[in-house]
Amino acid sequence: MKTSIVLVETLFVAFLATGSIAFAQQKESPASPYLDLSEPQHVLPEAQEWEGKEFPHTLSVLELNRDGFRYWGWYGLNEGMGIGLARSNDLVHWTKYEKNPLWTNARWPSVLEKADPKDPELFYFAIVRDYDTPSSHIVLATSRDGIHLKEKKILVRGVPNQRNQNPNLFRDPVSGRFFLTYYRGNDKDQFEIVSRNAAAVSNLGKAREKVLIRSTETVAAPTLLYVKPTGKNSGIYYLATEIYPHRYTNDPEGEWQVKVFAANAPDGDFQPVAGNPVMKGQRACLFQHIFNNRFYGYDCHLEANDKWILEEVEAPLP
Repeated sequence: MKTSIVLVETLFVAFLATGSIAFAQQKESPASPYLDLSEPQHVLPEAQEWEGKEFPHTLSVLELNRDGFRYWGWYGLNEGMGIGLARSNDLVHWTKYEKNPLWTNARWPSVLEKADPKDPELFYFAIVRDYDTPSSHIVLATSRDGIHLKEKKILVRGVPNQRNQNPNLFRDPVSGRFFLTYYRGNDKDQFEIVSRNAAAVSNLGKAREKVLIRSTETVAAPTLLYVKPTGKNSGIYYLATEIYPHRYTNDPEGEWQVKVFAANAPDGDFQPVAGNPVMKGQRACLFQHIFNNRFYGYDCHLEANDKWILEEVEAPLP
């Protein structure tokens, strides 16, 4: 009799366990999809003399309609020699500013406009100084014309044996708050994507940090994008990052790739989208923009040893 009771109890517990597991699997939400990107095309192919042996690596773009150009883009070179300005009317064909560079010892510019309601004409830039050194740090700069920049303060200070790089300035259209998302790590076995937010850009330097992603494998170069709700789809935040599977090994499959995460907040619980990596073949550093209800992205592509090119991709919005 006791044996029968024990057997029934065991079967009942097993039923509950398997039933609950099956129920959990049924309720598990599918991964969010990313945008359907076009084939990349090479942009900014003509080099300026000051660029030397370096190449455009990132491009942060605003729609300004100034000086005969609809779009202004600020680019940084791959090794941090400096940053320059390029302008366009179609987001594909760009004309570099003849008096580049705007800054030297600078990399990875990320720019916002109309960030201060009391001074809407002021541009804010987050820029890396002392790139590829243990003292690399992120500064805040301002400009009234997009050409003459003035360093205002340090946003993220340098730390021994650690890099603070790849800043992305983002204004959340839902809350109105400003976010600084960046990479921190030792470029070996410590990689973190860190977020700060504040009511004003100038306060980001003293804002609390939140680690969004922590990994022992390469993950860096974060950029944020918000896609507004459409129909039954709720609004979604995309966090694009660069990854390098099998880095520091002899694995032939090791290469730069773009991996995207999605969440319901700009510093939320980011989960990988379906179909990662969304870009591969030695591609990284995807800057995300929306203009005229269409996605425009700019990535860097390692064509050969130490030779990077800048590329443009597009996609319809959901």
